[in-house]
Amino acid sequence: MRLLAGRPDFEVRGVAFSRAALPLEKLDLTDESAVALFFAQYRPDVVMHLAAERRPDVVDTELPKAQAINVDATRIVARECSKHRAFLLLVSTDYVYDGSSPPYYPSSPVHPLNAYGRMKLEAEYTAEMALSGAVPSSGGHPAGAVLRIPVLYGPVESLRESSVTEVALALKSSSPQKVDHWARRYPAHVDDVSSAIMAVVDACLRGKGDFGPFPRFLLSGDHAYTKYEMVQIMARTLGLDASHLRPDPSPPSGALRPRDCHMDTSLLESLGWYQKKEFESEIGGILRPFFF
Repeated sequence: MRLLAGRPDFEVRGVAFSRAALPLEKLDLTDESAVALFFAQYRPDVVMHLAAERRPDVVDTELPKAQAINVDATRIVARECSKHRAFLLLVSTDYVYDGSSPPYYPSSPVHPLNAYGRMKLEAEYTAEMALSGAVPSSGGHPAGAVLRIPVLYGPVESLRESSVTEVALALKSSSPQKVDHWARRYPAHVDDVSSAIMAVVDACLRGKGDFGPFPRFLLSGDHAYTKYEMVQIMARTLGLDASHLRPDPSPPSGALRPRDCHMDTSLLESLGWYQKKEFESEIGGILRPFFF
C-alpha cells in the first residue's frame, strides 16, 4: 500500500482481518456475502490476494481453517474478480516444488511435499479455473497471474511474524540449541516482493508480453542461506554471541520441507524487476529494535 500510494493512476484500498487497523478495512475473505458486498461497493480493477496461512506445521494441525483461507477464500475472491472483470494477482509459494532439482522455472513440474504447498497449488488452479471465463472480455491481457515467492522478511511487529526473523529468537538465550542447517532458503525482502507485484500487474495489464491467460512468475532472493547461516549473519550484524548455537544437518521435524526450491527469476527480470534489498545489509536494521 505504501508503494501504491505514490501512484497517481491507482486509488488503493487494503483489507485485513485479525490485524485490521486504519487504513486497512476489516474483511473476512471466507465470508462470501461480505466479499461480494465489498466488490459491489468498490468495483476494483485490480485485486492483489495476499492472505494465507503460511506456516506448514500450523496447516497440518488446523487443516479445515487453513483450507478455508488458503483455498476457499481464493475461490471466493477469484469468482468475484471474474464477475467484475478485475485482474487478480495471486501470491503463491515456492513450496509447490519438492526441492529435489532446482532451479525451477514456470514450466517446471510441481510436486508439493506438505499440505501447505498442496493448498497453495490448489488455490492457483482454483483461481485459474474461476477466471477462465473472463479471458475473452479482458481486453487481450491475462485475467490474472500468480507470483510464487520464497520465505519473506521485512519490518515486523514481533519476531515470530516471519520464519526468518523468528530465527533470531535463538540469540535471546544462551542455552545450547541446534539450528537447521539442511534446507537452503532464498529470503526476499517485502519491498522487493511489492515491486515485483507491481511489475507483474503493469506488464499484464499493458500487454507487454504474450504470457498466456494465467501466467506464473517466480521470485527468489539472490543468495541461499540455511537458518543456521542466517542466525550467524544476524549475530555478526548485531554484535551478539552465537557460540551456543550448533548447525543441525538433519531435515527439520514437523511437516516435510523441500530442501532447495531456488526459482529462476528470468521472466520477472524481463519485466524490468531486479532485487534491491540484500539480506546481509537489511536484516540488522529489522532486528535491532528487538534487541537494543
